[in-house]
Amino acid sequence: MARITPIDVIKGISGKYGKDSNIYFATNRSSNRIRIAKISHPYTGPATDKQIEQQAKFAKRQAVATAWLNANKPSTANGVKGTEAYQQVQKLKHVYNFSNITQVLYKYMDDKNVITLPPSAV
Repeated sequence: MARITPIDVIKGISGKYGKDSNIYFATNRSSNRIRIAKISHPYTGPATDKQIEQQAKFAKRQAVATAWLNANKPSTANGVKGTEAYQQVQKLKHVYNFSNITQVLYKYMDDKNVITLPPSAV
């Protein structure tokens, strides 16, 4: 079984340290801090059905978030600040103290991968 050893606390980053690294970054939901952890004896066998299902779910969610960002981010068509929805997501990012816009999109994405932002206060 894999064993996780905490190393350090750094805010504002998440993911895997490197492609072939066994160091990961994970968010603590209660404190909103990022924990760096090194996994000892990681499982190297084939992915389980549940892991494959989660990977597919994440890929779909990421595709929706990427499409939304491409349609709303600052551009010549959307202006230097992006669409009104993009500006709203930027404000929500600061309200929730998230490290990136995609986290806001995931927060407002339902189980069918539909993004429904709250009514704008602007």
